[in-house]
Amino acid sequence: MLFIAKEMIAGFRHLFPRGRFRFVLLFLSLIAATISVSELLVMKFFATLVLHEGDFDRTVLGWVVVGFFIFFIVTRISQFYQRNYRVKAFARSFRAAKKEKSTKEENREWAMAFELTNILSLGTQLVAIIFFFLILNPLIALINTLILLVILQVIGGIFRKQIAIQAEIAAIGGKKKVKPDKRYGVRIKAAETGALVSGAGMLVLLALLLFLSIEGEITPANTLVIFLGARLQNSVISNASRSLMRYAKSNSRTSDDDDTE
Repeated sequence: MLFIAKEMIAGFRHLFPRGRFRFVLLFLSLIAATISVSELLVMKFFATLVLHEGDFDRTVLGWVVVGFFIFFIVTRISQFYQRNYRVKAFARSFRAAKKEKSTKEENREWAMAFELTNILSLGTQLVAIIFFFLILNPLIALINTLILLVILQVIGGIFRKQIAIQAEIAAIGGKKKVKPDKRYGVRIKAAETGALVSGAGMLVLLALLLFLSIEGEITPANTLVIFLGARLQNSVISNASRSLMRYAKSNSRTSDDDDTE
């Protein structure tokens, strides 16, 4: 986990040397975290609405439903603009650096920038989810944090190994052609291994959640919200694993290859 943090900080300083643009990108990451918390609040709101529908006056219920959809639409639009504005932020930052770069170097830096900001946003979202769980159930939050530490440690080890593998492939590629199944296969396998580890951690968390629910230690509404939050968390970690492995490839890339899957 510390290795991931170290690599991301080094990459961030290398790509965005000017302070103003760093703050802009950090602000965009905070927006992403706010959107994640908003999604969890929407889940909590929806679960309460479904489980206690009979407790609401029909007029009030109508306004609540309208408010729910407006809130959902606002979060989607905010996410759309957040993800698109970062492209402008990249362009302004790279222009401000005023460095002479080849097309290959520019493509490499853009690929690294996208993955680095993805990871930064996903990491911020993960922190937001942890705090949301803490509000709902401290025990769940504590155990979830321990599970996350184990998962991130494993993914960090995979990431470290992947950087070495991609550097080796890049070195070989300068001398002879590397087969596509080798270039793409090792990265995809590493990314999906990280996602698989995340899924295993989620199963442990869901088992604990089911036990607490059966024992009556947690309300049905909170059980549903934490279940949905666990799925969101699993998606965040899985996407982070994929971004990390793509970052490892971009960081070591010496050719202007297409990196689509």
